[in-house]
Amino acid sequence: MKVLRTLAANVLVPLALAAGLFLVLEGGCRVALRLKTGEWPETQVSAYTRFVEKIGKAYRPHPLLIVAGRPNAVLEAAGHVVHFNARGQRVTNVRDVPVPKPAGTYRVLCEGGSTTFDLLAADDAGTWPARLGTLLRPGADVVNGGFSGWTSLESLVSLETRDLDLSPDLVVVFSGVNDLQPAGHVPFAPDYSEGHAEILPRVTGVAAVPIRLVSRLVFVEWLRGRLKPRAEPATAEGYAPSYAWNGGPKRDDIPAEAVAVYERNLRSTIAVAASGGARTLLVAQTARLRAGREASDRAWLEGWTPGLTPTGYLAGLARYNAVARRLGDEGIALFLDPFAGEAFTDAHFQDPVHFSPAGSELFAKTLAAYVDAPGGPRGAR
Repeated sequence: MKVLRTLAANVLVPLALAAGLFLVLEGGCRVALRLKTGEWPETQVSAYTRFVEKIGKAYRPHPLLIVAGRPNAVLEAAGHVVHFNARGQRVTNVRDVPVPKPAGTYRVLCEGGSTTFDLLAADDAGTWPARLGTLLRPGADVVNGGFSGWTSLESLVSLETRDLDLSPDLVVVFSGVNDLQPAGHVPFAPDYSEGHAEILPRVTGVAAVPIRLVSRLVFVEWLRGRLKPRAEPATAEGYAPSYAWNGGPKRDDIPAEAVAVYERNLRSTIAVAASGGARTLLVAQTARLRAGREASDRAWLEGWTPGLTPTGYLAGLARYNAVARRLGDEGIALFLDPFAGEAFTDAHFQDPVHFSPAGSELFAKTLAAYVDAPGGPRGAR
């Protein structure tokens, strides 16, 4: 009994007092912020988690595509509005894609990840596939078959299992940046099951990720901000895109087997498109380190592909573009590199890979001019 009393006096009582004091500080901090702002406060991690969960309601798990758009869903978040059609694809210049395709219609199907989905566009009309649909000569429509996070593998599966039903005349493939994510994983998984498939449901909000209790505490966040003003961003927990990196030194390039898998996926995409009577246009992708933002842009690239340095990210993307160019040279597909000249500048990007409104417009104009040009894909048919 004496031992228990000693333990209680020296350990349990101080712990209880400390816990009580902490609860008073946490409660006081919440009340003070409530009085100041008129709303009950939440930590950055909690707010970000709730934001991503809201996004996730517009998406759904998919047995073949990992995650896809929810049919007829509407997503409004952070000033952006996204509408999905009955097929679960982002609306473009036509609300619902007519099936079967109306006679005389030239249909362009755009495949890819968030750069095709045009993630940062303010609304559906601002995406480059929608802009492309309004810029092409009359008699054309455009389908946005892209989805955030998809690699060339998901785009291939989507094309073969559902998008070919739309009878496209031209399949535009704007894909590659997301393939770098599994390419950076050690060991490399050719089916992208590691370093990608387990990440996508989490970053899209389809699979909830518990966050630590301490990350929900307003007082702790306030205290951390005073002790370490340059703390890790809220996205470092819960829904951060990166996986825990424990593969040793990060690489300055991607393995040859990753390049071979990417080429396999593109060749398969071209063959599937051809089986439906469509030509394939492979479009190079780019990543920019914008002037004055080089440090944050490098951190962005490294955060999405933790196994690669920013140098490795850029080198890997160059390898993927070289594959697409070679397939174009073989004559089995068309190839276009809109970024080869100086038309695109830093102002055309909102981050290293996603377009600004001006970038979406310029990209759409570039594609429209290529597709409708004499001797181009549309003119050649």
